[in-house]
Amino acid sequence: MLGRRQLREKAMQAIYAWKMAGEDSDQRAIEKNMLKGVDEIYDLYIYLLNLLNFQKTIGEHKIELARNKNFPTEKDLNPNLKFVENPIFRILNENEELNEYTSKNKQLSWDLLDTYPHAIFKEIIGSEEFDAYMNDPKNSFDADKAFIMDIYEKFIAPNESLHDWLEEKNLHWADDLHIGNSMVMTTLKSFVPKSTGKIKLFKVYKDDEDREFIIDLFRKTIRHSDETRSRIEEKATNWELDRIAVLDLVLMQMALTEFHYFPNIPPKVTMNEYIELSKVFSTEKSKIFVNGILDRSLKELKGV
Repeated sequence: MLGRRQLREKAMQAIYAWKMAGEDSDQRAIEKNMLKGVDEIYDLYIYLLNLLNFQKTIGEHKIELARNKNFPTEKDLNPNLKFVENPIFRILNENEELNEYTSKNKQLSWDLLDTYPHAIFKEIIGSEEFDAYMNDPKNSFDADKAFIMDIYEKFIAPNESLHDWLEEKNLHWADDLHIGNSMVMTTLKSFVPKSTGKIKLFKVYKDDEDREFIIDLFRKTIRHSDETRSRIEEKATNWELDRIAVLDLVLMQMALTEFHYFPNIPPKVTMNEYIELSKVFSTEKSKIFVNGILDRSLKELKGV
């Protein structure tokens, strides 16, 4: 599921789009697109799980081709099956939710004719990690899981060609790949030896409250935009707002909106969340500025 920070990130993208389109643009359309983008993270998550699981299919296909050669070697006839029999693949293969959702959304499955899974498989089997795993005589579920997590983190998550392909498939996915990768890794981490096909995958929203949060954050930030802009201007000594990057301004306005209009969220939590976002989306110089404005705003709120 998405954490609140990730929901803030999606709201930030939508508010930024609203500002860039002009503040008289259709908020409802942008909000609808924001929620659609959040929902499509689940599709990306399923697509990535299927990509990982498809490595077993490719491995089995390669083994079958080798066995059916005109002159198979002893190795071809008696291959090392440790990779294709990794129990993590079994758990994914048996997962009812993954199978049911994929059967209803065929575009989220992979085919032996697809280039990207094969390119990833080639990198995996050519790696030192693969050799060490296949030649390790010891067998344990923890080691099997660690290996799968390792190859996902090294050969799938950072794959630039895959990133380009995902962007072509869905414009939202390029920005959300890090979220999808995080969900996959968390899912793999949750598997235990007794995991069955009934183990639940992660949802996008933890509950209805999370969905309401992102909608409220989007709407209230826009509704109070003039007010929060004035508050920032008051504290931006020797800075003109026109010189501040739009994304930095959005981050500060969102934080101030939470300070004043989300009483159930501790201001310190809000402060920490937007500091973390600024580390990702702001330059080093503007990050210091954003943090300074938020720190002053928090002190003012506390009457310090």
